Amino acid sequence: FLSNLLVDKGVLVLLDALKILKERGYSFVCNFVGGETAEIDAARFAEEVEKRGLNDMAVYLGKKYGAEKNEEYRKSDVFVFPSLNEAFPLVNLEAMEFKLPIVASGVGGVTAEIKDGENGFVCEPGNTDAFVESISKLLDDSELRKRMGEIGYKKFLDEFTIKKFEEGMVETLLKNVI
Repeated sequence: FLSNLLVDKGVLVLLDALKILKERGYSFVCNFVGGETAEIDAARFAEEVEKRGLNDMAVYLGKKYGAEKNEEYRKSDVFVFPSLNEAFPLVNLEAMEFKLPIVASGVGGVTAEIKDGENGFVCEPGNTDAFVESISKLLDDSELRKRMGEIGYKKFLDEFTIKKFEEGMVETLLKNVI
């Protein structure tokens, strides 16, 4: 998870999903990267983790930028972004660049980034059970994780690099000028 700690970013949805996964016998560590907010600071996050019995399984790492942030992506197996409200979240594109399968809420431009069942799973916003099912599929199947990550990386290269953005911008401008 990479975003500011806000209810609207799905922090509590993900913690609830992790609690269910733990109860089903899954072993994992979910790192939360991002800034504290007035709504959820490190102390409240720790309380929410404790309340769900997720100590040592849900870890708040604070803000990370540049190489430190990239290292978190690099050492991850799955990226989960359960935000309840988004426009076009760049964190999903960053995760795709690191060949991570993604489990995210189907809000805003997420469905332009993630094709459900191909490079990740798109869940109904706030639907904890959908997140549990999608995450568990990826935890159970390393080949699926790898395949989805590779498909996402190809999609990133084909559609979302700076070069692709620039080419699209030039094409759009030329169509409107000529």
